[in-house]
Amino acid sequence: MIDERTEESASAYVLGALESDEARRFEQRLEAEAELRQLVAELCRVSELMAGNSPALEPSAALRTRLLMDFGERVPSERALPRRSYSTVLPWALAAGFAGLCLLFGFQSHGLRERLDVRQHRIDELSQIADTLRAERSDLRQTVLSLQQSNRLANVRIAVLSAQLKTDPKAVAVSVWDNEHQSGVVVVHHLKPPPTGKDYQLWIIDPRYPTPVDAGLLKVDSAGDGRVDFKARRPIQSANQFAVTEEVKGGAASPTLKAMVLAGA
Repeated sequence: MIDERTEESASAYVLGALESDEARRFEQRLEAEAELRQLVAELCRVSELMAGNSPALEPSAALRTRLLMDFGERVPSERALPRRSYSTVLPWALAAGFAGLCLLFGFQSHGLRERLDVRQHRIDELSQIADTLRAERSDLRQTVLSLQQSNRLANVRIAVLSAQLKTDPKAVAVSVWDNEHQSGVVVVHHLKPPPTGKDYQLWIIDPRYPTPVDAGLLKVDSAGDGRVDFKARRPIQSANQFAVTEEVKGGAASPTLKAMVLAGA
């Protein structure tokens, strides 16, 4: 742990107030002590904030005497230290004051760092949401492009399925149905996994039939995302609407309308 005398030495070093021999000895300590290097780096940053480029002033004789009296409790008299004049004592006094001022700046900057950390955390959250939306858009675009490349878009029915439950308002899906080949693909996002013993089941509403046509089970991962290729259990003439319901494990013969979680045209 760095003691008070070392802090003063570091402050004097940053201010350029050490004599050449003291500066060399201090630099030798810097090479060996990582904690001391960190302290000097902090002092340098504070020194820059304080705009320490002001010209040095030579104190008058009266001011010099008063400064020495103010620091008399910590500085021995000239008789006790005949070799150390005011030109040596004054930089050390300034260094002590500089170290105290650095502590004040440290307390003030701590609150600013906390506020910046909160803002950075919010920025990271927004960036993650943006990345998720870009990935979802890329997934849907890739599905449409693959159908365009096979020159089958004219026979394709694209439906957006929105959430039907207030408990899962962010759920959304896009169903792409190729009527010519009687097959399709559904991409779903933010749909909570079904309860234990339940499955999600996809349905196609075709006016040709009195009840919706079973299109198979819809699986999602722990994040509520999924992509499933599906086929209808009956020939589809016109896929007007699509729906997803929560059914017993393995699916049901007819949809449970009260358990509808997604629907759209």
